[in-house]
Amino acid sequence: MEAWILLSAAVLLGGLLWTARLMKRSGAFGIRDTANSKPVRQHPYGLNPVIWLFITMFVIFLGIIAIVWLQGR
Repeated sequence: MEAWILLSAAVLLGGLLWTARLMKRSGAFGIRDTANSKPVRQHPYGLNPVIWLFITMFVIFLGIIAIVWLQGR
């Protein structure tokens, strides 16, 4: 049972690192694209739906771990 937890954590971490790498390569870390609106340029992470998806999945992942752990006690 612990193997799927480790695999899920590895996939989540890998996806987050991959997204950060793609953002860096595309120039999302700096202000290179003037087509973006001012709020997006000021908050490139807060308005990125991919990052919100990772945060949501991490919270759900921790919730599942907590539920499984509490049921085993």
